[in-house]
Amino acid sequence: MSGQRVQVTIEDPGDTVEVEVIAVMVEVGASVSQGDVLLEIATDKANQDIEAPVDGVVAELGVAEGDIIAVDRVLAVLST
Repeated sequence: MSGQRVQVTIEDPGDTVEVEVIAVMVEVGASVSQGDVLLEIATDKANQDIEAPVDGVVAELGVAEGDIIAVDRVLAVLST
């Protein structure tokens, strides 16, 4: 599984179409473990933590704090 790239997206956004990125907890090059919080987002209903779905290294960050983004946007890419 070495070298796999995993896209991090918002799971089950419900009726929400846009969210605000409240906090970015990682930076490109950081090692993360499955379950580590990468970002915090705010929907119209509640704040939500976005967790790493796998162990890996943050290869790309597609958002910054304060961004208003569509829910289908890739938030980050992890390299395993």
